[in-house]
Amino acid sequence: MATSIAAQLAQLRAKGFNPTDFKAQKIQHSQSLIFEPRVAATQNFDSLLLMCHEAFHELCLLDSRFTGFASSIFSEQSKQEDRTQMTSVQNDKLNTLLEDFLGLVGGRLLLKPALKAVEWLVRRFRLVAPQQRHHFLTIVHQQSL
Repeated sequence: MATSIAAQLAQLRAKGFNPTDFKAQKIQHSQSLIFEPRVAATQNFDSLLLMCHEAFHELCLLDSRFTGFASSIFSEQSKQEDRTQMTSVQNDKLNTLLEDFLGLVGGRLLLKPALKAVEWLVRRFRLVAPQQRHHFLTIVHQQSL
C-alpha cells in the first residue's frame, strides 16, 4: 500500500503537481474569469458546479446542441475528474470535448450564462493552465475578429 501511494505521488510530481504544496493549489484554484481571486479561493466545486450548471442549462435552452455536454463536462462526475490523474488518452478526449464546447459557446461569450459555463471549464479543468491556455485563447481570439 505504501509503495502504491509513493508511486502515485511520484507520478503526480512528474506531471508538475505537488499534492503537498497547498499554497500553489490555492493559487491555482483561485484562477477565475468572473470572481476575484480571494473569492474564488473560498469556493468549493459543489457550489461552483451548481452555479455553472444553471448557466449551462440556460445555454441548452438557447441551443440544443449544448445538451450533449450534460453527461460529460457538466455532469456530477466532472467534479471528481482531475487532469493530473488522467492518462494522456483521457486528457486528449477531454481536450476534444473542451474544444468542441468552446467552439460552440465562443459566439455567445458576451452572454452571462456562457461566461458562467466557461467558468466551470476554467476552474475544474484548468483551462488557464499553460498547457490548456491555447484552447481558450484561440476561441476568444476568433470571436473578437
